[in-house]
Amino acid sequence: MNNANYFPFERNRYFYGKLLTVRDFEVEQRYHCTKRALLNRLVHGAGVVCGLGVTASDESTLMIESGMALDYQGREIVVPETLFRKLQMLEGQETLTGSKDAYLCLTYAEEDVEPVNATGAEVGAQRQFDLTREGYRLFLTPEPPAYQSLLEAAGRENVSVLYQSEDLILVLSLPSVLCAGEEFQAQMLVVKHEKTPPVQFSLEGENSFVESENGRVRLEYRESREEQRCVYTVEFPMRAKALSDVDSQLFPNGCELNVELGSHHYKNYLTVETAVRLCRDGESARLRRRQMDDLSRHLRGRDVPLYLAKLELIHSAGGVFVGTVTNLPFQQQVAGEGESKGGGAGELTVTTSVRSLEYWQKPDVKAVYQPSTGGLHLNFGIPSPEQYDYAVAHGTVELTLPGGIRVNSRVFSEEIAHGLGSGAVDVRLSLEFADGTTGETALLCGNSEVFKSKTLKIAPPWAEAAAVVYPERGTMRIGLWIHDTIDGNLVRVHYFAQKPERDTSRILSQRRVSLTVTPEFSRLSRRGKLQFQADVVGSEDKSVVWSVREENGGAIDRNGLYQAPELPGTYEIVAVAGADETVSASAFVIVE
Repeated sequence: MNNANYFPFERNRYFYGKLLTVRDFEVEQRYHCTKRALLNRLVHGAGVVCGLGVTASDESTLMIESGMALDYQGREIVVPETLFRKLQMLEGQETLTGSKDAYLCLTYAEEDVEPVNATGAEVGAQRQFDLTREGYRLFLTPEPPAYQSLLEAAGRENVSVLYQSEDLILVLSLPSVLCAGEEFQAQMLVVKHEKTPPVQFSLEGENSFVESENGRVRLEYRESREEQRCVYTVEFPMRAKALSDVDSQLFPNGCELNVELGSHHYKNYLTVETAVRLCRDGESARLRRRQMDDLSRHLRGRDVPLYLAKLELIHSAGGVFVGTVTNLPFQQQVAGEGESKGGGAGELTVTTSVRSLEYWQKPDVKAVYQPSTGGLHLNFGIPSPEQYDYAVAHGTVELTLPGGIRVNSRVFSEEIAHGLGSGAVDVRLSLEFADGTTGETALLCGNSEVFKSKTLKIAPPWAEAAAVVYPERGTMRIGLWIHDTIDGNLVRVHYFAQKPERDTSRILSQRRVSLTVTPEFSRLSRRGKLQFQADVVGSEDKSVVWSVREENGGAIDRNGLYQAPELPGTYEIVAVAGADETVSASAFVIVE
């Protein structure tokens, strides 16, 4: 069924005396095959159904597990047995020269088999084939996919490629229909190399339909150093304002993109096409989605292959070898039993993301639930490894050697200050000597026996140095054990001392969190509503937890919208900073 045309559907009409030809049997096959393929595409989607995992059997061999997939035309692709393929055996390997990575792709293919003689055929067409065998095509390509076509074929909306370089690709997607007051997520696809420095980016611009403190939306992400994935999606939870029947853009006046990759900094002003319809309620949103959900929308990406794996390549004089293997980098997978494709009643899709915290912050988790799609997103905050500062000091101590026989003798210095104050310090020692081969001064670090060789003319002193540290006094003594005769009357010992200091206090002083609440004092009628704003300074985490101190003092939601009680009085509104639970601020409401 190597045919991408579904329509029109035509089937044979049989009647007594009908003359059946080759064309009639082809129509019969085409009708059933295209109907099945259309049903596959619309009901199940496209992607891997089972198996087809890819691993590196060795540095130049890939193992592809047996399995089944559906392509973007609804055709079944079956790999009946596990395959072992050398890179040099795969189609497209000649295109990998100089590429950092490659993609292993799978597509549907078929071939005619079992040649036969066609009796009674026209001249020149006597040789035909008895069967058409359905199969697959495996090939390598260094070319990245057309991300917009790929994500739109998977059902993503408002897809825009924001940044594309050799080391990093950022692709934004956003729902095109939202319900007033609904929580939703903007998604950023991140594609990078294994050796790409930790990724940091921010996207910021004015917005009119997303709840924010200053009328601007900022999507910011900082990758932790422990992140090992090369392809992943970052999700940014947001909430739509309580507006009705509004058409807008995420960034109607453009936005600013900042990207940091190690020492590389990129800044640009972009116009991002994101048409969003904000509906007044859930029923209007569902009606809008149904109007947009036409047949052509589900049949996108007919020529998109299945990307089974992303391969990090290692180039050497001996050829091209496999480094890291990332399976199904773009999540082209058919939803199985219990999984949700589009959300709905009784279905729950759980997604996760990780953000990096300072090492002195407490780990936390934030949950965002979308009732309209049945999606639950968990955002985990993981502290980064603890950091240290090091105070260092160095100097020299001259030790006077004893007279007479010096073999197996010991000399010691007086108690001296190392300069780092009280506390435990790490001291390293080296002996100064004259290198006879070059005539310059050299330092011996470690055991001099290592350099005793007939082919090596270096002759460092045969001696060992050690230090005794007194942490309470901030001093030390240095001793020398002489194993053999040393020329001269003095030995100069160099010391290098370092003292680790946690920088918690310094960071906390630089990043002291403060919080203010506005308005501070207000008057409000009974059952009236008032919007409070919280301004968090000194932390990237701007979240706060709202509460009313009095038991019957009214109610306040997570966004700071307060509703007064029926009972008049003065009530205290309390906000606690999410970045530091010890930081809080209050406002007072007089209910009349």
